[in-house]
Amino acid sequence: MKLRKSLVITSISILLLLITSFSLAAADRGYTHPEYLISVEELSENMDNENLVIIDVRNTAKYLLGHLPGSVQMWGDDFADPDGWVPGLAATPEQFTATAQAKGVNNDSEIVVYDDASGLWASRLWFVFRYYGHDDVRLLEGGYGAWTDAGHDIRRLPRSVDQGNFTISEVRNDWIVDTDTVAENLDNPDFVVLDTRSEAEYLGEDTNPGADRMGRVPGSVHVEWTQHLNEDNTFKTAAEIRELYAEHGITEDLDVIASLCHTAVRAAHSYLALEMVGYENVKVYDESWVGWANREDLPLETN
Repeated sequence: MKLRKSLVITSISILLLLITSFSLAAADRGYTHPEYLISVEELSENMDNENLVIIDVRNTAKYLLGHLPGSVQMWGDDFADPDGWVPGLAATPEQFTATAQAKGVNNDSEIVVYDDASGLWASRLWFVFRYYGHDDVRLLEGGYGAWTDAGHDIRRLPRSVDQGNFTISEVRNDWIVDTDTVAENLDNPDFVVLDTRSEAEYLGEDTNPGADRMGRVPGSVHVEWTQHLNEDNTFKTAAEIRELYAEHGITEDLDVIASLCHTAVRAAHSYLALEMVGYENVKVYDESWVGWANREDLPLETN
């Protein structure tokens, strides 16, 4: 009887812990930068803000099937450089300025980005906006699914917007590293490549289109981008995220943590998580695995 009672108490405790972890507001999770996120509740209370620009970072078909009221749509190609030497590089200042203006973004816009749920593509756009000096951008936790699950209205007709006056105030080139820089630091213990891809990609058993070779950057550390998320696609607490990365040697005392994936989308998500909890040494390896794999002169590891 005592054993059964103990098991019941333990189960209840675990359930309460999970519920607490999932439901904590961003401001209560110990983040250094809780302002990087916005909840469905916060956004729903702010929909009348005339400076608000909501960007749906899903493909056109999904957008037309249903989107947040007042949102405009941008997809990966809208903020990538079509002329880059590898796919997926961040759009040039001129390209991104034209796209943002066409979507009605102004210099004083308060931007919210969202996607299906996990924030994967939305975090990439979040990064590009901030890379080009626009810091007033937040990611909607839980994305479109969280919005509809909460019973909020959706729209299906695309929104028509006036041309915005968005201009790039600065280019934060020190937020990005390139392939040559990574190659020059292979033997530098204070420069670590964080590989955020799947385990199969990291082990050299799989890859995505655009990469001529499979494997990983020698000495890189693997922490898949999904590991800092809860099951409901909210971010784990700051303490949990710091512990996760510290267990893999990804610590704040390193000179550089270069976040990598296939084309820097997952890498941007991990960048967001680490910077949000206070890391100041994270950069995005924008050329990522397609950049490394397509350089035949560079070494790789497998298995």
